[in-house]
Amino acid sequence: MSYDTNRNYAYIIESNKLKLYRILRSSGRVVDNQGRITGGFADDISYPDEAITNGIRVEYTAFLKPFVTTDPNVLATDTDEDTWTNPSLTEAVSPDENSHLNLNRALSMAVVCYVRASLAERAGDIKLKEYYLKEFQKKVADNESNKNKMFIASPMSTFAI
Repeated sequence: MSYDTNRNYAYIIESNKLKLYRILRSSGRVVDNQGRITGGFADDISYPDEAITNGIRVEYTAFLKPFVTTDPNVLATDTDEDTWTNPSLTEAVSPDENSHLNLNRALSMAVVCYVRASLAERAGDIKLKEYYLKEFQKKVADNESNKNKMFIASPMSTFAI
């Protein structure tokens, strides 16, 4: 059974093939006669030494239904607050101006900035393109930072009230 798979294994995707490698951690450090450590790390990769008998489990996020007919950020219409639910999303087979992206609001605004950057590039306005690309990157970073949860725990002092 594998452990620390994010630190001990690496993969490469080439066309439709997934190549799995094991990272061999070794130290090229040498201790001299005064106790100083010299040298650096020398990591290498090789094929895994474990036999995969029943296959390999790959976890990923599939992007299903990229365009939908209803806005995924709006709750279903209901007057009772206790029974609000998410809308049922049906895929738009041929998307048009009335279709919605199946993304949250932050990523939807990032897509708008990216499209504006593409239009500015097409028009030849490089400053405006760079501005919108910077805004796009900010919105994507904000969306990623919203996923991070930080918990701070501190011990109570003996004299706390």
